[in-house]
Amino acid sequence: MSRGKGVTRQYEKRKIEIMQKAMKLFMVKGFDATSTNDICWAARMTKPSLYHYFSSKNHLLFSVHMHVIESILQPYLIETESIKEPQDRMEVMIRDYTKLIISHPELRFLLHESLTVKDKYYGEIKKEWRRLYGLFRTTIIELQSSGKVAKDLEPSWAALLILGMISWMTFWFDYKSKERVDEIIELTIKMGFQSLGIAKPN
Repeated sequence: MSRGKGVTRQYEKRKIEIMQKAMKLFMVKGFDATSTNDICWAARMTKPSLYHYFSSKNHLLFSVHMHVIESILQPYLIETESIKEPQDRMEVMIRDYTKLIISHPELRFLLHESLTVKDKYYGEIKKEWRRLYGLFRTTIIELQSSGKVAKDLEPSWAALLILGMISWMTFWFDYKSKERVDEIIELTIKMGFQSLGIAKPN
């Protein structure tokens, strides 16, 4: 391995470590209440060193959010988009998105606080999350075309309601005990399908 590649790997490793420290602080204190001094103390570094990796606290937040999107959301979207039959796709979408929500407590902050930070990075982050909404909406439209979902159901509202139901779990799910996960997932699928007026798959 060349020295250049070694330096690059070390740089990326340290960058991820800083993002992980910052994410923990954001989850506990919130974005606004977390100072760059807090981040530097947690990451055991100076401010000049922090700015070597991130140009600002907002840039750090953006990097944290994009790292989660690239490692969690994008693989989910790639897998679900590949499912051709819309009812099968909807079941997998609800099941796997619920699994993501109850497996990653950081999503509470990213979905409910991070998206309220309307800075220059907001548009790019929102665009990535809108892919998720778009996939739900498109799948509902396909189900309407096949006669499985009523034509008078507004697909945009239905998609937002299902996503909202799942995303809201971040406020009440006990991430420490993680009890009855399978029951929660199956109930979510059942409620999602009932809201669309189709029978839950066996």
